[in-house]
Amino acid sequence: MALFRNTASRPKTPDFSNLLTTGSVAGLAVGFPFILANMIYATSQSGPFPNAPKLPAIAPFLDIGTIFYFDDMPQLTDPGYPLVGLIMHFSLSIVFGLIFALVVVPLLRNASLLLIGGIVHGGLLYIVNYQILGRVVFEWFDPSSPMGPNPWFGLITHLGFGLLLVPFFLNQGKSGSS
Repeated sequence: MALFRNTASRPKTPDFSNLLTTGSVAGLAVGFPFILANMIYATSQSGPFPNAPKLPAIAPFLDIGTIFYFDDMPQLTDPGYPLVGLIMHFSLSIVFGLIFALVVVPLLRNASLLLIGGIVHGGLLYIVNYQILGRVVFEWFDPSSPMGPNPWFGLITHLGFGLLLVPFFLNQGKSGSS
């Protein structure tokens, strides 16, 4: 004789395997519009010197390469530098998607709260990446430096990153396991 449990009153425990998979996919997928926005923005900007030509589309990958190498400035003579920046960018995107999946999603279960969580997540990424690490460890990302990134554009893109993660998690926990 089987006993039935009343599971309706208990909160559903998160499926961490699904959260890991969705977080990885979401971070990777959202990394594309994020870097595309940065590439478009870069091509609209002039270099840091007077009468400098517009920056190339690969400029964000050169910038992100400084994180991997811990360089003070991008190394323009290394042909592998943009590839390292590309790998670093998407690796960080996956990590940030996983953090959202494992920290924010289990705490905030409805769409409205997830939207707020996405904004907070993006804002915290900006604060940690630019305002803390950029000023302390990765000086190339210091928004107060004349050669540093545009702080408003960085804030908007990081908030967008957090918001774009949300749709990947809207159905988490709504259907039973099959």
